[in-house]
Amino acid sequence: MSYVLIVDDEASIRDFLTRWLQAWGYTVKTAAGADAAIATMGEKPASIMLCDVMMPGRDGLSLLAEVRQRWPQTAVIMATALTDLQTVMRSRNEGAVDYVTKPFGREPLLQALRRAEENMKE
Repeated sequence: MSYVLIVDDEASIRDFLTRWLQAWGYTVKTAAGADAAIATMGEKPASIMLCDVMMPGRDGLSLLAEVRQRWPQTAVIMATALTDLQTVMRSRNEGAVDYVTKPFGREPLLQALRRAEENMKE
């Protein structure tokens, strides 16, 4: 199974996502923001990063751009409560492999993770 880095400023979201992903067999690390995510990636790059778009400080889109530049092998899934088509398109243009809208259920997240794993094989 893949190693997933969850990046979200809300501890409760990081906690429930960690429980879901570990139950599905993933190795999980978490970060509360972009700077912590970069530090974690520097120690051991994740196979998949699940990243919130709206965070204090650097947002998820700027983190996405840096991760795609520094660790192009990492598949990035963006997550947000926004259903803004422009944000979705920008995420795709910056290299996100998928996008999930909060609140999302287990099945849409699992499907996004599977698509990310497929993307890593290409």
